[in-house]
Amino acid sequence: ANARLMSLVENLLNISRIESGRIQYQFAPTKLEDILMELRDTFLLAAHEKGLKLGFTLPKEPLPLLALDGPKIREVISNVIDNAIKYTEKGVVSVTAEQQGREVVVTVVDTGIGVDPEDLPHLFQKFERGKAAFQANVSSTGLGLYVGKRFIEAHEGTIRVESAGNQKGSRFVITLPIEQRVLEKGR
Repeated sequence: ANARLMSLVENLLNISRIESGRIQYQFAPTKLEDILMELRDTFLLAAHEKGLKLGFTLPKEPLPLLALDGPKIREVISNVIDNAIKYTEKGVVSVTAEQQGREVVVTVVDTGIGVDPEDLPHLFQKFERGKAAFQANVSSTGLGLYVGKRFIEAHEGTIRVESAGNQKGSRFVITLPIEQRVLEKGR
């Protein structure tokens, strides 16, 4: 309960900062693999306790360093993995990272409850949750994906979700550019 309350407060503060233009980013050269390995260690137990297989696949060659605000990107990817575990009753959650051209792509795929096609366009809006999420009886505020999308956009990346529908799993795709234009100070 404390963790959920802290997450809610942090999300509300982030929304306030984002919408008022006061959010600060600390971009630095970052190894995305380090963030992903830390998240793997964080979520292995939660997946195991639900009887889920949690897999991480990284490329054989190291990914290029990215100009990231590491804690914010960690928060986004963590939220997506956490949701995948929460909304999957049996099966697999898999995370992959790879370079595709001038982008690094992180994909989180699950065998969970999926997203109804009519909910897909609204999933990244404030306080939005898909219909299936309400039926799953999972506590969520519907703020994590909204905040995450804003964080990814500040990195000049994208985040999207794909799903074939209810009970057909979800696929979240996060892209981060390898080369970024100079961001405005304070953005």
